[in-house]
Amino acid sequence: MKTKIIVDSAANMLPGQLGGCQLEVVPLYLIQEDTTWTDDESFDPVKFSENAEKGMKTTSACPSISSWMKAYEGGDEIFVITISKKLSGSYNSAVQAANLYQEEHPEVKIYVFDSYGAGPVQRLGAQKIAELKEQGLAFLEIVGEVNDYFENHLKTFFALKSVINLVNNGRLNPVVGKMLGMLKIWVYGWADEGLIEPLGKARGDKKALASVVAKCKETGYCGGRVEIDHVHNLETASDLHDLYKKEYPKSKVGIDTCKGLCSFYAEEGGLMIGLEI
Repeated sequence: MKTKIIVDSAANMLPGQLGGCQLEVVPLYLIQEDTTWTDDESFDPVKFSENAEKGMKTTSACPSISSWMKAYEGGDEIFVITISKKLSGSYNSAVQAANLYQEEHPEVKIYVFDSYGAGPVQRLGAQKIAELKEQGLAFLEIVGEVNDYFENHLKTFFALKSVINLVNNGRLNPVVGKMLGMLKIWVYGWADEGLIEPLGKARGDKKALASVVAKCKETGYCGGRVEIDHVHNLETASDLHDLYKKEYPKSKVGIDTCKGLCSFYAEEGGLMIGLEI
């Protein structure tokens, strides 16, 4: 029996193996006037940034139904994790594809999870699926465990130096975004029930990172797994890593980089944090 874990590219993951499961990534898209960028290994961040600096308007688009259906091919058990359905049409596209695919292949089991966030929280969910599969849980048992994991034990936090792209693409209230953008300082917050919500502001890296960790504690964090994704800011991501490890020495904290879509929305220097609570 072949088990697939499939994520969209907002997960900041690369295809390959995850435990005993095959990991596949379905790309989202970034559109700059007459140029469409696929969020995969072919994405050229230098050229993309050059276009953005020229003032080209940029929008994003979710994977097509056919893209999802192609990814489902060859799987017997398929677990899908998308960016929050309140931030993108990726979830709805994946569900429609699953329904169509199961009409043609009724023997195949498919379940689509809403991550209620993006980036590292999707990666934590994928890791959880692989672990439960290795433990020998049945398909529906994994579905139940992972739904509970996303709904009650995972949270997406962020620390950003700019929210311009979030505002321009309707992911953040323009009135709030305009105020925050004028401050020229760190903005930190979370994805609450799948929607982006700023929680505060801080001047300087140290205050911003301390504020993020403090907010994590308020939500119930006490040393669970943490994944940190950054946009060309390994130094600050490493400082945040060390801050978690200092307060929770036994915690598992990983660092990775944002791919195309998350780099666009988190912007230069931004951090995305997924953690277990």
